[in-house]
Amino acid sequence: MTRQRLAIVVSHPIQHFVPLYRALAARSDITLKVFFATRIGVDRTFDAEMNTAYAWDGNLLDGYDHAFLDEADRIKQVSFRGVNNPSIAAALREFEPTAVLIYGYAQLTALRALTWSRLHRVPVLMAGDGDAVPRSKNTRALFRSAFLRLLMSQVSAVLAVGDQNETFWDKMGVSAAKRFRSPFSIDETIYRHAQANRAALRSATRRRFGIADAAFVFLSVGKLSARKRAADLLAASVRIKTDRPVHLLFCGDGSERATLTQMAAEAKVPSSFSGFVNLDRLPAAYCAADTLVIPSGHDPHPLVGSEACAIGLPLIVSDRVGLIGDSDIAQPGFNALTYPCGDVDALAAAMQRLLDDPALHAAMAQASLTVFDQTCMRHSVEGVLAALDHVSPVKAPTYQSLPAS
Repeated sequence: MTRQRLAIVVSHPIQHFVPLYRALAARSDITLKVFFATRIGVDRTFDAEMNTAYAWDGNLLDGYDHAFLDEADRIKQVSFRGVNNPSIAAALREFEPTAVLIYGYAQLTALRALTWSRLHRVPVLMAGDGDAVPRSKNTRALFRSAFLRLLMSQVSAVLAVGDQNETFWDKMGVSAAKRFRSPFSIDETIYRHAQANRAALRSATRRRFGIADAAFVFLSVGKLSARKRAADLLAASVRIKTDRPVHLLFCGDGSERATLTQMAAEAKVPSSFSGFVNLDRLPAAYCAADTLVIPSGHDPHPLVGSEACAIGLPLIVSDRVGLIGDSDIAQPGFNALTYPCGDVDALAAAMQRLLDDPALHAAMAQASLTVFDQTCMRHSVEGVLAALDHVSPVKAPTYQSLPAS
C-alpha cells in the first residue's frame, strides 16, 4: 500500500484537534507528522481574553509523531506576526510530505508553509472556522476579501467544518469540488463515557456547585469576555417566569468575571462561577446542565456546541455564532433555538420555551445526540481522506532541484 505523507502545521497542541491527529496516525495508509509552532497549552501560558494562566491537563502529545519547531520555546502568544517560524521550511524539507495541512492564514508560519509547498509542488489543504455571518463592508474588509480570494487560489483543497464555513469558502472562491466536509473533532472517548454515566456525574457535579436536583440549569462554557456576551444570559434569566428553580452555571474565566458575579448577586439570580475548567472535568459540567447557551457576539465555530451535543443538551444560540445550519451542530428547530444577538427578550423567550415544554426539551436533547453522531470523528477522518485522495495522487516529490525556502 502506498502511504500518504501528511504534514500538519499548527500553532500549538490544541486539545480539540489532538484526537484527530491520533485517529489519522493510527491509519495504515498515512504517515503523519504534526509540526507545532509554539508550546502554548503544554507549557503554562497566560491567556489575555480568559485573564488567567493555564496549561491543559492530560498528555496532548501521545499517539502521533510530532515536533516543536526551533522557535517554539520563545513564542508565547498567538498572533499573525508572533507565530513566525522560519524553521518550518527545513522541517518540511526533511519530512518530504506528499501533502501539507495548515490551519487558516492568520499566522506567518502558516503562510511560510504554504509558500514552501507551492515552491515544491506539494498540495496544500487548509482548515479553518471562518463563517458567513455578515461583517463590516468597509474598505479594509473588501481588501481583505480580495486578498483571501487570491490566497485561496493557491490552496489545493479546504476542509469545511460546517454549513456557514462551507459558505465562507464558497465566497472566497473555493469551488465545491475543492471543499470536503470534515467537522472539528473533540475527545469522543471522554464525552461518550460521560454521557453513558450522565446521571451519576450530574448529581455529583450539582452537589459540588450547590445546585438543587430539581433546578433547570442553563450552562455557559467559554471565556468571560465582552465578545462572549455572558451578561445577556444573566439579563435574560431575570425575565423568565417559572415556578421551577433556575440556575446558571458559568464555566470559564475572563475579564468580566467580577462584574458578572456582582450582577448575579444584585439580580438575585442563582449562579455558579467555576472559573477555568480543565479537560478532564469539563464533561461533568455538561452532565450537570439541561441546556447550553451560546450568546456570543462573534464566535465562528465554537467546539462547546459539539461537546454539548455529545452529552445530549439542547442549544440556544445567538445568530452571530457560526455553527448554525441544517447539517451543522446547531440545527434550528431540531436541536437548537436561535435568536438575534443582543436581543435579551428573545433569548429569554427561548429559555422560557424549553422550560415550559418538557417534551420539546426532551426531543431536542435526543436530537443533539443524533447531531453528534452525524458530525463525529468518523466524518472528520473521512473528510481528510477524501481531500487527500483529491489533491495528492502519491508520487515522490523532487526536492533537491528546488530552493529550500
